Amino acid sequence: MMKSIGLGFLVYVIVAWLAFGDPVRPIAFATMWSDRFGAPQWPGLVFASIVVASSSFLIPNRFRLVRVPAFVAIALLGSLFSVGAYADYLRANALKQFGADRELQHSFLSSIRNAPDEYQFFLHAAAMKRCIPYAWSYRILSFYRLPADAAVNVLPIKWLKDCSIHSENAVSDIW
Repeated sequence: MMKSIGLGFLVYVIVAWLAFGDPVRPIAFATMWSDRFGAPQWPGLVFASIVVASSSFLIPNRFRLVRVPAFVAIALLGSLFSVGAYADYLRANALKQFGADRELQHSFLSSIRNAPDEYQFFLHAAAMKRCIPYAWSYRILSFYRLPADAAVNVLPIKWLKDCSIHSENAVSDIW
């Protein structure tokens, strides 16, 4: 049993590192960061993934060593892909309804790997509507207006040039 638990832990670390970039992030998303995702159905999808994963305990006794690692892999990957597909659907649907002139999207999987880093600003999605920049928030499941000072750092240069967007706080080149 201890070997199975050890293998389960190893599977968790590998999957979490590959998908989230850090083995602590899945735990953080499920606990202290759970309010950062406003999609109402995500806890149900995680629960369903855990229920499906519990079928790994029906594996015959001669293969009992893989029960815990299979449970961990199925629960984590099932949660990741079901919640990811749901989040991508919500974002794509909102973007379609928003009617943007231009759009830029990153997958939910890319977002969970990059967004929690507080020292950077990662765009889940961006939109330009009548030359006004917007960014997507998974917390509020909507687009919000992106200030020019932030837009100049994260939007494609072509968008900025085409719409004459520049930083309000730009420092002129005095050298």
